[in-house]
Amino acid sequence: MKKRLALLLTLAMSASVLAGCGGGDADDAGASAGGSAGGAGASTEADAGADAGNGETAGNASSTGVEINFDEEPYEATLMYWVGNDARDVDSVEEAFNELTLSQLNIKVNLLPVTMGTYMQQIQMVLSSDDDLDIVPIFGGNIGSYIDSDFLVDMSEYMDTYGQDLVEVIGEEDIECGRLNGFLAGVPNMHERTNPIIFVLRTDLLEETGFKAEDLKSAEDLTQVFAAVHEKHPEMTIYGGQNTLSYPLQIAVTVDPLGGGNFGVLPDNGQSETVVNWYEDETFVEACKLVRSWNEAGYVSADFATCTDTGEALMRAGNLFCFSTAGKPNSKVEKDAQTGFDTTIIQVTPDVCYTQTTNALLYSISSNSEDPEKAMLLLNWIYATKEANDLLNWGVEGKDYIVKEDGTLDYPEGVTMDNVGYHQDSGWSMMNQYNSYVWTGNDADVWDQYQAVRDNAIMSKAYGFIFDTTPVLNELSALTAVSEEYLTTIGSGSVDPEPALAEFNEKLYGAGLQTVIDEKQAQFDAWYGQQ
Repeated sequence: MKKRLALLLTLAMSASVLAGCGGGDADDAGASAGGSAGGAGASTEADAGADAGNGETAGNASSTGVEINFDEEPYEATLMYWVGNDARDVDSVEEAFNELTLSQLNIKVNLLPVTMGTYMQQIQMVLSSDDDLDIVPIFGGNIGSYIDSDFLVDMSEYMDTYGQDLVEVIGEEDIECGRLNGFLAGVPNMHERTNPIIFVLRTDLLEETGFKAEDLKSAEDLTQVFAAVHEKHPEMTIYGGQNTLSYPLQIAVTVDPLGGGNFGVLPDNGQSETVVNWYEDETFVEACKLVRSWNEAGYVSADFATCTDTGEALMRAGNLFCFSTAGKPNSKVEKDAQTGFDTTIIQVTPDVCYTQTTNALLYSISSNSEDPEKAMLLLNWIYATKEANDLLNWGVEGKDYIVKEDGTLDYPEGVTMDNVGYHQDSGWSMMNQYNSYVWTGNDADVWDQYQAVRDNAIMSKAYGFIFDTTPVLNELSALTAVSEEYLTTIGSGSVDPEPALAEFNEKLYGAGLQTVIDEKQAQFDAWYGQQ
């Protein structure tokens, strides 16, 4: 029961992390541009083994130097990976994929694409069964539960032999974000490594006000803009979107949550060494007061506290001026496509690297694998091989996509989003979108831009630290229930924040918040002392 509770808690918390993880492709908004260009952390030179194939690599696989015995029967591997949709034609992708893996690795691969919704419903059953499974995607929010349930193979012993490309592609510092107490549970995929807050504004309405984007540096600066737009368009919702993505709930990107939810954080962009209660922190309190002032001024929709529609969808419908979300270098391209409007992006928090962002999505070796060495060899090869990543995300060249002169992709003539056989536009959830094409509308060098963000970001002092939640599972469950009762109401500005926060914090402490804070502090201190 404890193990089941641990994994269920992991899934619940990971779902909230994904809200800021660059997920959501542009196809969901009725356009295919930029949705998959939301990755980070890999080198654009990651295709070390991309050209090693064509059946002439009997001596090794990519740059690892591992000898491949083509005289033995091919190993049959099952590869589970996250996708954006249930494609019509997975068979053609699997056939093309196996042309590569059989000739280069002597491995036959059974593709097992899963949407996030399907994964959330089935993963515990899949991992606890005896079904064949070699490579499995996991959430990093509570790695301890996967390890405690014996669902995964420790990848540590295979890194120096079968995973050399992984180290080069991902980087040792980021790989450590998948390790708990020496156990390497998985390696990060190539999604963004930072989640700064951005406000997305309709450019046409901003221009009406006379304000310039370069003059807007903070959320507080937007108040004067909101007032001007409200005066000109009193019928519009000025600020809104999904209730779980209100500004006070997103401002947590300025603290390191250390895993296990925001119940005990390292403030000041993770530069502090003392775990505190985030919901008493001045930054959070002031954010709540700011949105409350917007609510009282009539800038916020009356149903903000219960709204589940995304800001992108509401803006596309024509009655929303501004929403906040997680940012990345190609946010404008993505939001223009998703909203149907020319948008202006205002970033109001710095780029910071936290473990929880890097390890939000990991790829691991299932304990069901009959040959973990072969599974590791395959995983390493995928990260290093451009054709593999393009197949998994975009399908078969000439059939599902074409390469344009500028190096980006588009549909072939006569093919659309509605009739394409395979088109995921979900590279952010796959292995290494950095070693892949980008869809038309993005800069061809977008991965260089992402790497620059990663390289220049502030590094939390807890980067690489993973909180083992197993000692406080009961407390975390109780705290999650309390936060679900209060947070969206407070964050939407629907209530006076001072009395509401006082009541909220009282219930948090009653649910065991101090116990979690103390456990986080103890684990962090032990880890930090060894760095």
